[in-house]
Amino acid sequence: MKKTILALTIPALFATSASAVTVYSDQGAQVDVYGRIQYDIGELKGANNEDIGGDGKARLGVNVKYNVNNDVDLIGKFESEVAAESSQNGKFNSRYAWAGFRFMGTTDLTFGKSENPFVQLSDVTDIFNLWGASAYSHNWRVDDQIRVSYADQGFDLRAAYAFADDNRTSDTVGAKNQYSLSAGYAFATGPGELGLVAAYEARNSNEVNSDEEEWGLGANFSIDGFYFGATYGETDFDAGSDERFWEVAASYNVDAWTLGAAYNNRKETQGAKDKLVDEYLLAVQYALNSKAKLYGEYVINDLSNSNDRYGVGIQYNF
Repeated sequence: MKKTILALTIPALFATSASAVTVYSDQGAQVDVYGRIQYDIGELKGANNEDIGGDGKARLGVNVKYNVNNDVDLIGKFESEVAAESSQNGKFNSRYAWAGFRFMGTTDLTFGKSENPFVQLSDVTDIFNLWGASAYSHNWRVDDQIRVSYADQGFDLRAAYAFADDNRTSDTVGAKNQYSLSAGYAFATGPGELGLVAAYEARNSNEVNSDEEEWGLGANFSIDGFYFGATYGETDFDAGSDERFWEVAASYNVDAWTLGAAYNNRKETQGAKDKLVDEYLLAVQYALNSKAKLYGEYVINDLSNSNDRYGVGIQYNF
């Protein structure tokens, strides 16, 4: 993802991004490698019969770039994750696999499995290591997707179209095609910085009356170690079971410590008007250095059929 003013305004304050290392650079070609090793322990699922358990995973990614001329680069990305649990049998999960072009250093056109533009909205409140951003219904990464993005002068514009593909049912059950748009702008406001985001998505389904549309708005503000973010949106289903979601998140960073809190809510706006998500999140993180950290999180779940969750973990990025 291209780092812009907006990307710096709404960082994953708890989920530190990996820092890539250049392993090859010659005559306009560059290959960067990055990864993550993480282990978490606690009551991670909140099931009624769950004991304290652990969850380990490792992630490895590669970014490639080849300079064609002064205005065009060929770019590509592959990232895979493997779970350490015996029940997973070392199964690899492809997170990203795309190739494309970068024009003028500001505009990317890519093809393959890439990030959903709607993520630009959820990034406003998705700032933790274990949980958070539970009120959204979009898919974080979508395959068979054509994606274009523009980032410059505080603007961050993204659009994507995903083709119908039977092999994509693992990401979106019964999916035919999908359209996604998002737009963000960040600007300085005195000593702080303000960011605004809007996003829209339409998903078509093979199932009758299962097409849906989702839209949302978000804003964030950062100043002197404080970060505040909030989002609001609605999901409209052809079947009529429409839903509303909203989230707020805040954090404060001082030296190696970061404290955070959030509230996530999603409920039906028609029929029984049941609450689907209703939870509070408390978090703490300690940075051992720029690439390693310890963290703990606790989720207070107000739904009658779900228990609280808690966990601690260690993560190393390279």
